[in-house]
Amino acid sequence: MSKVWDVPHLKTGSERPVMDPDQVYVYNMRYCPYAQRAMLTLLAKKVDFKVFNINLKQKPDWFVNETFGKVPVLLYKGEIIPESLIVSDYADELFPGPQQHPSDPTQKAKDRVLLEIFNRVIMSYYKLMLSKEEEAKETALKDFCKNLDVITEDLKKRGSKFFCGETPGMLDWMVWPWIERFPVLEKLGITMPENAALQQYMDNMWETDPVKEYGLKPEVHYEFLKQYTSGQEEIDYDFMLNK
Repeated sequence: MSKVWDVPHLKTGSERPVMDPDQVYVYNMRYCPYAQRAMLTLLAKKVDFKVFNINLKQKPDWFVNETFGKVPVLLYKGEIIPESLIVSDYADELFPGPQQHPSDPTQKAKDRVLLEIFNRVIMSYYKLMLSKEEEAKETALKDFCKNLDVITEDLKKRGSKFFCGETPGMLDWMVWPWIERFPVLEKLGITMPENAALQQYMDNMWETDPVKEYGLKPEVHYEFLKQYTSGQEEIDYDFMLNK
């Protein structure tokens, strides 16, 4: 059974879709980790939403004109809300359903601090994937492992299945899209050190309904990455639909 996100990516020349102001819509890109943050949050909140995938190499003019030219973007009741963290927070506060942020302000603040540290993991991850020089890759791998150790040590101190307790919450949805992509590094010949806590966390996250529904296996991420880094003018954003 197809999902609401199993739709072609709109591109230059595509007409702007007609929208019902009382329906929640998301401008998405199927392989974008930032957009995945919003999708996981909406799924965790059990929000009824529809998706318009966007070709980010050939963006429709109307998309560029009404957004920052990036995904995700949430549209609801005439409001156009961009940026993954903002969209996720907005959805958590606006819609009914399980609260994703901790109710304790101190814990929420601590989670945001950890998310800032995780941003360093993200930067190192992209350097690892995109660097051509071996020395740059070695430096990026050291930074990646050092900051990832901080993240996993924090998880162990929490003593729970997820960062947010025995059920996942906002911090989990915000870090997961990149953790889901970590196995791609091995396909690039980059060996990560053994990390039992991280592996257990990944196994736990794959058992959650939002990740089961929206997550993609390493082979799919790798297929998109090969296209994205090839330098080719056109990317087949819909290769999963065309199989």
